[in-house]
Amino acid sequence: MINNQYYEMILRFTLFSDFFMYPAFSRSKPAITLLARILTGKPDLVVKRWGMEVKKGLPFFRHVRYDLFVEDMEGNLYNFEIENDRRALGQRALFNLSVLVSHMLKPNEPFRALNESWVVFLTRKDFLKQNEPFYTYEWFDRKWKRILHTKAHIRFVNGEYRGDDAIGKLMHDFHCTNPDDMFYDELREAVSYFKKEPEGVNAMCEIMREFERKSKNEGRAQEREAIMRKLYAKGMDCPTIAEVTGQTVSKVETFFKKQSLNYKG
Repeated sequence: MINNQYYEMILRFTLFSDFFMYPAFSRSKPAITLLARILTGKPDLVVKRWGMEVKKGLPFFRHVRYDLFVEDMEGNLYNFEIENDRRALGQRALFNLSVLVSHMLKPNEPFRALNESWVVFLTRKDFLKQNEPFYTYEWFDRKWKRILHTKAHIRFVNGEYRGDDAIGKLMHDFHCTNPDDMFYDELREAVSYFKKEPEGVNAMCEIMREFERKSKNEGRAQEREAIMRKLYAKGMDCPTIAEVTGQTVSKVETFFKKQSLNYKG
């Protein structure tokens, strides 16, 4: 049964909301293929396998949870992150890349067998405020300007970019609340399922119901505040957070103002 309160919230979700992006992409290989091809500039990339919220790491060290993990048919690995919080982006991108590379070679494999590795952050705001579609970082010698060929790439995609090209259209679609306004059929179909199809809407309502149940059961203020921070980092606005956590909007807004978490209202 569709919950009208949840449904109103679902209609406000975009693909920049991690909470909504996970289910939308988890069932759509065409959408993931489109995303990977545009963000890497590889029009022939073929997705072999993928996973959402994939946990990677080494024993005794900090693990990382990838929003989207992809392996192509050539064995290249990709990590795509939907990012609403700009804190420590460089360090986090480097850490994600390090963990990604650490899983590429089997024991005794030669280093020349390393394939390409990509870490791509889709940032809601312009990372460097230069109005470029993306900013790519690789390793090079400062003095001689020579590239160190590592096959590793870190890229930050400008979520505010609206150029008349593939990335501009992709970022437009990521901000759409109405799938009918999207350029790409692959994204339109993936999003429409959870916003317009009864089966998909019910599934999304159940996800939200379970999250709300968990939120209320945790009860204690400290745990609820942690959930609020997580929801805000995933791109939810204050009215939505208030509905999910069973609090007033003013209470949620006051909390974030006190926390100074890049509060935007």
